[in-house]
Amino acid sequence: MKQLPQISSLLYGQAWAILPAVHAEFGALYRNYLAGTLTAPVAIAEKGEACYGISYQANHSQGIAIVSMSGVIMKRAPNMLCGPPVIDLSALDGLLDEIAADSLIETAVFDINSPGGMMIGIAETCERMRELSAQGIRTIAYADYQMCSAGYYLACACDEIYCAPSAAIGSIGVYCAGLDDSRAWEMEGLELVLAKSGNLKAMGHPGKAWSPDERAWLQGMAENCGTQFRDWVTDRRGDVPEEAMQGQWYPAKEAAPALHDGLYRDLPALLADIMQPA
Repeated sequence: MKQLPQISSLLYGQAWAILPAVHAEFGALYRNYLAGTLTAPVAIAEKGEACYGISYQANHSQGIAIVSMSGVIMKRAPNMLCGPPVIDLSALDGLLDEIAADSLIETAVFDINSPGGMMIGIAETCERMRELSAQGIRTIAYADYQMCSAGYYLACACDEIYCAPSAAIGSIGVYCAGLDDSRAWEMEGLELVLAKSGNLKAMGHPGKAWSPDERAWLQGMAENCGTQFRDWVTDRRGDVPEEAMQGQWYPAKEAAPALHDGLYRDLPALLADIMQPA
């Protein structure tokens, strides 16, 4: 699996805005693969394709584009051949450019089902979504199941956010996870010999204990990205209470009013309302 170093650095060296259980699922898959207890499903492995959870349809007669997204948000996601589906921001960027170039589209609806994902790339994708609004395209985010963390970050780029009453939304916050396996190495009789230049170089290297400076750097990155997330929500959604942005999520019907613009039981109900003549 040529992507192992990339997957390791993504899991344990980057800022994530995601529900912890989903990040843990990725971690368990990664560790099981390293231990030789996980193999890729044959049907997917033969194709050599990643599971990208994005689909697109345009109804030109109604002037509506619908982008359906389901999975973990990442950019240039490695092909892990297993695990949760992925919303690759690179693919989404291409769709946004396609919508922007389509003169018949007046409304873009983003049907989001995501527990969140990585911070890398999300600000740039949100900028593209805001450019749709700037050229006069109405942008709407909708969730009937889950719009959490980076999924909610993405939704905030839209002009409006609607949800099913029981949909989980919010989880505004960021964390960074580092894996310290130095004790496991020690118990196996292994000793890491490491030559490096730079106080923070080789941070998170397998077999290496985390120093206080490294832990402080990781905490700083989480705090910086968390501030970016909260500022973005406040800028886009207005008066969101600080206590509603501490990493928790809510059923939409119980969320702070500023977090969404209204409730629809499903996407067809929302679309029927949108497509009514003015």
